[in-house]
This record gives sequence, C-alpha cells and structure tokens, in this order.
Amino acid sequence: MFFLMIVMKLVIGLVALIIGARVLGKKKLAQTTPLDLIYVVVLSGVLIQAVYDEQVQLYHLLGAIALWCIMIYLIEYFVSRKEKARSLIKGAAVLLVSDSEMKVKAFIKHKMEVEQYRTLLRQQGVFSMSDVTYAILETNGGISVIHKEQLCRTPSILLANTGEYVIADFDQDRQRDEEWVREKLQEGGYSDISRIFCAEWSEENGLYVVLYPDKE
Repeated sequence: MFFLMIVMKLVIGLVALIIGARVLGKKKLAQTTPLDLIYVVVLSGVLIQAVYDEQVQLYHLLGAIALWCIMIYLIEYFVSRKEKARSLIKGAAVLLVSDSEMKVKAFIKHKMEVEQYRTLLRQQGVFSMSDVTYAILETNGGISVIHKEQLCRTPSILLANTGEYVIADFDQDRQRDEEWVREKLQEGGYSDISRIFCAEWSEENGLYVVLYPDKE
C-alpha cells in the first residue's frame, strides 16, 4: 500500500512538473531566470517531501501543487504585463562595459566576479577584456557583448584581481611568479596593487588595467 502511494505521488508530481513547465512558457534553458529556477526547486522540494512522508496525503500534495502553480501563473501574468512588476521581480539588464570602459561599481553591486566575466567572454570567442566595447549583464545571468572587429587571437593572462596579484591562471605553459606579475604592472606605471580592480596582459594587446573608481 505504501509503495502504491509513492508511485501515485510520483506520477502526480511528474504531471505537476509538466504543467509547471507549460505555465512558464516555451523558454530555452539559457533564457530562464533565477526566479524560474526557484519555481522548479520549490516544487521539487514539495514533491520529495510528500513522497516519503506517510502523513502527507494525496489531497495535500494536490493542494500544494495547485496553489504553487496558481502563484506562478499570477506572477508570470503580472510580469508579462506590468513593467514595474517585471523590474521588481525579475530585475533589469545591467550595463557592465560602456565605450570600452568597465563599470567597476556595476561589477561590485551585482557581484560579477572578474574571472566569471572572463569566462563568459571566452564562451563568446572574446579572449581579452580590452576587446569589449559594450557588455550587458542579462537577467538570466548571461552577457551580451559588442566587441572590436579585430579580436585578440590568443588568450589573455589575468595579472591582478580586486587588489591582489593573480599567480595561477589557466595558462600553465608560462613560468611566472609574483615578481613577474609585479614587473609587468610596474612597466605600465602601476605600483600600488590595491588601486587595481583588475589587470590582464596579452601578447597582442599588451597591458590592460582597470582601477577602482574611488582611487583613480
């Protein structure tokens, strides 16, 4: 009897997840936002708890799923029709780079790490931060980029990140230590590492440094 109840709960849960996916609309995985992820995680948590808890009856599960789906539908309804609701609930896109200038305050405010940013750039075929003209942080966590026509053809090396030297990067062929990094920065006239938000170096573009705005 208990096994049969588990099977029934699983079947109902699967149907509920399918309905929930339909409520969210025909989105690609890359287009989902953190709020969409919360929808799925909470619904999955309700299902898991209900499956193994004998005190949770089928009508409890059905009621919880129905209530959650209604809440999702109402949120999506207002988000799709009201600009204020959309901005409040799902947020807005953020300009990270404008006219080739990194907006350090935007990086800090939205907790975008430099290495995370570089990873997103490499996924779009951009291997140097200095090649970026405009970069927009989208609501789904991805970035949209407008870059220079002539791109750096070799990966850049991160020298400094948030006021600290970076010794270990993905480049393992080059023998370098903190002294090598310090020399590269000093060649560009940067001796105080605490003033530097990020810095990178490449064979083609040379040294690229972004300072903290309040210390420029």
